[in-house]
Amino acid sequence: MSKKAKIIVLAGQSNAVGVGHVQYLPKHFDQSTIDRFTNGFDNILINFNSHDIKSNGFVKTTVGCTERSKRTLGPEVGIAQTLSEKYPNEKFYIVKCAFGGTNLFHDWLTPSGGETYGKASHNNEENQNENYRTAGWCWNELTAITDESLSFFVNNGFDPEIIAFCWMQGESDADKEHCTGYGARYKALLSDFSQRYGKYYNNCVFVDAGISEIWQEYKAINEIKESHAKQTENSFYIDTIGSGLTTLNEPEEEPDIAHYDCDCTVKLGNLFAEKINL
Repeated sequence: MSKKAKIIVLAGQSNAVGVGHVQYLPKHFDQSTIDRFTNGFDNILINFNSHDIKSNGFVKTTVGCTERSKRTLGPEVGIAQTLSEKYPNEKFYIVKCAFGGTNLFHDWLTPSGGETYGKASHNNEENQNENYRTAGWCWNELTAITDESLSFFVNNGFDPEIIAFCWMQGESDADKEHCTGYGARYKALLSDFSQRYGKYYNNCVFVDAGISEIWQEYKAINEIKESHAKQTENSFYIDTIGSGLTTLNEPEEEPDIAHYDCDCTVKLGNLFAEKINL
């Protein structure tokens, strides 16, 4: 009998990458919790392609699975914290694909969402000509790391099961030009992912987080997300504003209002994981 590999896909833009500064952890957490975050979770592993850095395989979920030049943490730490408390004897695998400043109207556009000119992958400059049409490069990177992870499990005698898809994106679409088309592209993203990977689903939940109120058309984007969750089975919407997630406090000398504060980045992951049940 094959061993099960429980997979959580985490995708989106910069708040999925995670810009919570590790230096502020002592403001919000006790030392034993900080040690757990920084030492990593033995039972929650992650394979990530995040902003400008890759793990190239599964490693312990910890701080630093974010971007090369910053000492930051992402929501995967909060996911790991909650799941390890809910299911201390279970093992989980996070597949993370996230890139800052990316949008759904081009970068994450999926095959049925419409065609676009674009890169074949994040670092691939080939085929950049008017005759080359492809889905968005972020979609291509997401499918690449998901395919790679599934192949790893199959080749090592596991039965992979995707139990959750967590989405933190929409900020770059929150303007008058692009928010009206977000709903159709959003449905195409979920449909195309399900069509491609549905055979691996095991009571898979889709968990989507709203964007913060600093964005021009945040209400329109969040209404699309919340409406979809209400109308779709196994879908959940996280009200990040109602949950008190803030962007206004860190770094202290010049707050980065586009990105969640350190404790709220962890809380975002906690909220994702609360919707994941075995």
